Amino acid sequence: MLYELRHYDTHSDRSLDLITSRFADPILRLWEQGGITPVGFWSVLVGPQSPRLTHMLSWESLAQRQENWDAFDANPEWRQTLAETNARWGGNPTHTITNSVLKPTAFSRLPRWDDQPPRLAGGIFELRTYRFDQAAHLTRVAEWFGEDAAPAMESHGMYVMGMWTTYIGVSPRLTVMLVFENMAHRERAWASYHTDPKWSARQEKLYPNGQPLITGRESCLMRGTEFSGWR
Repeated sequence: MLYELRHYDTHSDRSLDLITSRFADPILRLWEQGGITPVGFWSVLVGPQSPRLTHMLSWESLAQRQENWDAFDANPEWRQTLAETNARWGGNPTHTITNSVLKPTAFSRLPRWDDQPPRLAGGIFELRTYRFDQAAHLTRVAEWFGEDAAPAMESHGMYVMGMWTTYIGVSPRLTVMLVFENMAHRERAWASYHTDPKWSARQEKLYPNGQPLITGRESCLMRGTEFSGWR
């Protein structure tokens, strides 16, 4: 299984509302008819990328993705909706659309539209992207997450929704999605994780020979839209 992460950076909160309503109807309905399966839709709460709408799709294969995207793009109702949206805005309401196709790590959950734990409904999503200068470093850190960091995160109350490496897009990258019940829960969980007596020893594994395996990290906090599966 593959996952596609797409980001829509908009000109303003108004343009964000415009494209969000477009996804609520008719895009979701057309996707269901055309076999395109979303996992969730989120808007950025805290982070440099705002106003932004992010969504994640799941695919069985690249061939399925290509076939279904081509059919959707040619759908007359979608083409009419796109034209009407752009006309209402006076141009394209988004200034940048970026996407990447992700492959779940061996340790990752495989989230679906309908399998969010009830206690996390209405929660806070933390999207974390780790950068590497070598694919070998990515491999080592992905294993570290699966064997060490992710179990520790969950023992301190975090929910690791998924972990993915980049299959198509800018790489090498590791993408991790965490879910919290609310902001206070997030603060408690991270504080507990970082004050764990085992944290120092755990962190040392990221610095073999004193050199960091991770060259950079980006993070943002998001909340699900009203029509999102994971929200």
